[in-house]
Amino acid sequence: MRVLLTALTLGLTATGPSLAAESALLIGNDRYDTLDGVDAARSIDDAGQSLSDAGVSVVAVENADRAAMLEAVRRYSDSADDADAQAIVLVGRFAAQGDEVFYLGTEAEGTGVLDGMTAGLPVSALAELLTQTPGRGLLVLGAAGGLPDIDLPQGVTLVVTSPERAARLVEETLAEPGARLGAGDGIEARGFSPESFTFLRTEAAATRPQAAPGASDAEADYWRLTRSRDDATAYAAYLDRYPNGQFAAEAQARIAGEQATPEERAAAAEEALDLSREGRQGVQQDLSALGFDTRGVDGIFGSGTRGAIRGWQQDQGFPITGYLTAEQVSTLDRQGSQRREAQRAEDDALWAGMGQDRSSAELENYLERFPGGFHAAEARGALTELRNEQAADGGVAERERQIWRATRAENSVEGYRRYITAFPDGEFVADARAAIARSEGQPQPQPQGQPQPPQQDVSADAQTEAALGLTPATRRAVEMRLSQLGFEPGAVDGEFDNGTRSALRRYQQNAGLPQTGYVNQITAVRLLADTLRDVLR
Repeated sequence: MRVLLTALTLGLTATGPSLAAESALLIGNDRYDTLDGVDAARSIDDAGQSLSDAGVSVVAVENADRAAMLEAVRRYSDSADDADAQAIVLVGRFAAQGDEVFYLGTEAEGTGVLDGMTAGLPVSALAELLTQTPGRGLLVLGAAGGLPDIDLPQGVTLVVTSPERAARLVEETLAEPGARLGAGDGIEARGFSPESFTFLRTEAAATRPQAAPGASDAEADYWRLTRSRDDATAYAAYLDRYPNGQFAAEAQARIAGEQATPEERAAAAEEALDLSREGRQGVQQDLSALGFDTRGVDGIFGSGTRGAIRGWQQDQGFPITGYLTAEQVSTLDRQGSQRREAQRAEDDALWAGMGQDRSSAELENYLERFPGGFHAAEARGALTELRNEQAADGGVAERERQIWRATRAENSVEGYRRYITAFPDGEFVADARAAIARSEGQPQPQPQGQPQPPQQDVSADAQTEAALGLTPATRRAVEMRLSQLGFEPGAVDGEFDNGTRSALRRYQQNAGLPQTGYVNQITAVRLLADTLRDVLR
């Protein structure tokens, strides 16, 4: 692996913070341990050098595994704290599933979602870094093959192109002062104002020709006439006469406003609200509380959040734009608060209804309904004490509890009858009989005389998890991550038992995800993205 870092980035020649107004992270992987190489990624060093020569603070890495990429991202994050503009350029191989894309390290053995989780970085988490410079954050993906739509944070511009064009784009556009990002042949640009994006701005005082005597007065007079007409034709005429004029930037902005679509105007209005990350997370929490799935509470308004906003707007009778106004943010805040108060009342009512002598079944029922509830910590503590007491009494009650959990997961008449046969005086017999009564009238297998081993979980959520092909090492990594986040999965052994399932439900509730208790693509991506965010703290 070769690493190119400018002296300012490393702090080798300067003791203070970087003075560069622009920062860039470039990663190019042309050689992989197993996958075919991407020859064009070899030019990433040259592209980085061209940016460095233009005064940009650059971190450029070639042929990096996941650990080396994480280290490069950490260094870049430190150097970009005070940047006015940012660019992240990734050239090589990617893994994609659904709307999540991973940039793969050199150790990746394939291009599936499992390879992305274990040997790659989630592009969505990298894009989040660019929100520090809204309107001036650029993400370039040089991919050997197409990529799905990507959730973009607000104010970020995305370019998807071939590996060859990505390297040329850096040298010919990003490293050239005043060069605009245009959607050309083989370049797909989207997000925040892609056609007007400029990475290196020209210094107006240095580039504007010296005006002849009286010229400034003439320009001012012409500008007043232009403003009185106030249409795109007049502003274009001004720019033809004064391409570097004092009012050129305003003229360009006026033209852009004239040509903006309703969606672009709605996006601009939301951008003007200048919502902080905490404010965006609050919006996502409100939408989730009201039943509109944002696919996470991370402060990124991607396609999941936009879809939730559109659903809420339709429900409320607002224009369906996917973007919020100040009035709508206020309405959401009020409705979300009211819904949370109602949820708190439901939570408290269930907890109070159990009385002081709460059974294991009651505590488990509470935690299943409110895994992140207001009394969840107390419920888990009480449940642990009960289990310890039961285990101390020969482990018989603990065995019954485990079989009951497996029986509930199976959820069949045959399973409930097996439980009753095995534990005729058991703690959950009444629940088992009630479950059988609810299923009466449906053909069921005849009960067996002896308890049978719990059947394999064939629910849709279990099948989704199985399709990921999680290895024992990946399962241990999931449990370790849950433990680090304080969700108490139990032993880190690669076995997803009841403790792991409960921890996953608590994590999913905390992240604003569907509470299934199983690992799916979204849960895995969020866990990995949270890991990356912790690295950057």
